[in-house]
Amino acid sequence: MRGNQVVSGAVGVALVVLVMGLAVPLAACTASHPDGAASASVSPSSGTESEPASSEPDAAASPAATLDLVAGGAELQAAVYPLTRSDDHVVLTMDLTTDATEDVTLSRLFSGEVTDGPVEGGGIRLVDLTAKEVYLPGLDAQGDPVGAGERLFSLDTGGLRVQRVYAAPGASVTSLGVLLPGGYLDEVPVLDGEIPAPTLPAAAEEEAEAEPAQAADPAQVAEAPVLPLESFTAELDGAVQVLESTEEVTVNLGGDVLFDSSSAELRSDAQKAIDAAARRIEDRAPGTVAVVGHTDDVGDDASNKKLSEQRADAVAGALAERLDPAEYPLETSGKGESEPLVANTSDQNRQLNRRVALTLVSEVTTTTEVAAEGELPPFDDGPTGTGAEGAVIESGIRTWRFTVPEARRVGDSLVLDLHVTAEDDEVDSGFGPGNLAGYWSYRGDDVTVPKNMLGLTVLSGASAVYPYDYKIRDEGDTEVWNPLGELDTLRQVDGGETVTFTAVYPGFEDAETITVQLNHNLGAEPFRLTDIPVR
Repeated sequence: MRGNQVVSGAVGVALVVLVMGLAVPLAACTASHPDGAASASVSPSSGTESEPASSEPDAAASPAATLDLVAGGAELQAAVYPLTRSDDHVVLTMDLTTDATEDVTLSRLFSGEVTDGPVEGGGIRLVDLTAKEVYLPGLDAQGDPVGAGERLFSLDTGGLRVQRVYAAPGASVTSLGVLLPGGYLDEVPVLDGEIPAPTLPAAAEEEAEAEPAQAADPAQVAEAPVLPLESFTAELDGAVQVLESTEEVTVNLGGDVLFDSSSAELRSDAQKAIDAAARRIEDRAPGTVAVVGHTDDVGDDASNKKLSEQRADAVAGALAERLDPAEYPLETSGKGESEPLVANTSDQNRQLNRRVALTLVSEVTTTTEVAAEGELPPFDDGPTGTGAEGAVIESGIRTWRFTVPEARRVGDSLVLDLHVTAEDDEVDSGFGPGNLAGYWSYRGDDVTVPKNMLGLTVLSGASAVYPYDYKIRDEGDTEVWNPLGELDTLRQVDGGETVTFTAVYPGFEDAETITVQLNHNLGAEPFRLTDIPVR
């Protein structure tokens, strides 16, 4: 049982934009499970190789993995220790060190929203990709993070130990992923034992003479959110758009793919879309499938209502030939133009509103990765290049090179690192790259997102996947969502430096290479990277 667990997760309505992309390289290190079994791979998505963690009782005293990061124009190293279980909580311990001769400004590097706003260390998240859950740092009754190093604004030359407390996973879970700004660790062991001291050993003597650091005390935790991850994917060049969580799936079928204008008769080329939709439904436990037709605002209300009902009946008839009606009974209805995805203000928006939506509330029973079918759509919105050679963008005084040498599979997911290099000699010239991501979400206009990586999409053929995301809270009629990736791309990068941005995505079926793409959205400058190997 998890103490102080908060779960949020109603599935939002999917909103489609053109497909886009992103990807990753990672170096391997190893760590052991507490039962003394053979070492399991722990692969940080960027950084240096660490020594295997011992299976002896003192395994918690050695880092499970290390990552090389860039902050404030300087390089630093993050050494992450095994997670220490303490009743209903686990404690993450991480040492930050640097070779810089002056203090390093961390700014908002590790900041991230937990429930009511940004929290220092809120960007350090634990991840269970099997259960599709993300663990956020625990907060005390005042809404402050529980643990050492609560003010992560700067790093002095002596280093800093950071601790955060999270809800504990179930007893059978022996490791969790750790997502940091600039890297993802696949499997950090969860061990029983003493919580490490709140200060670096080298600083303990100095700290003793001053005010002692406060140890991470799980008893102070008032809430420790564990939130379900949701995913949005688009298959067959956007004809089949799937928004799903562990509890619910919504499949939007594009009306223009299914039907001719003003017709309710399925076209012959609609069969692939129907097949893909049926496959997604069969991934889940039996339950009633709501089949709802929608139209745009062209025509009168009555005729649109009737057309939407007829189209829902046609799709239900095709699904009934593919699904067992005893397990997946179909209920049809038509909403006409009354529930648009987006305002009917353009031809493109009207096309999005013409759809048939399938919704099933049930748990996932089988994981089916996105089918990598069709041809890669044309792209002329910005520079292109292979993942290894990169794409170059001139933005203000900076010249940026974006590269993704490879992507990495973790279970049924993809971990992707985007390397951004400042190809100039400017130092202390401000923060960036601001052109990487804009204020955009596939969930629509009633969603608030940070300036993050949601606009970077991964493609394989005509199919696309977007980063996993999770709902933080409601603000009136607006929902606040965060991606399972970088929460802020406005990070200082000096000339000649390379910073890494990491995100985690649903995987593709049998894809050997992928494409990363950033399309137009507010504040972003598009580019495409192709031929990125998946390992």
